[in-house]
Amino acid sequence: MNATLTIRLSEDLAQALEEEAIQTGVSKGEIARQAIAARLGAKGNLSTLQRHFGVMSGPKDLSTNKEYRRAWNKSRS
Repeated sequence: MNATLTIRLSEDLAQALEEEAIQTGVSKGEIARQAIAARLGAKGNLSTLQRHFGVMSGPKDLSTNKEYRRAWNKSRS
C-alpha cells in the first residue's frame, strides 16, 4: 500500500532539502523517505534494546564470576 504524506517545511529546511536534491541527484521525496526510514529504524533498534535493560537481576559480579555460568549450564542440562 502506498500512502501520501503532505508536510509543511520551514523556508530553511525547504532550501536545504532542495540543495541536497540538486547536489545528490536524488528526488526530494526519496530524501524524505530515507530520512523517515532512518529515524524510525533507529528508534526501533533503541526500543528493542530498552526492552532488555534491567531484565537480569543477580549478584554484582554476575558477568565476571564463572561459577554462576557453570551452575547455570548444569541447571539447563
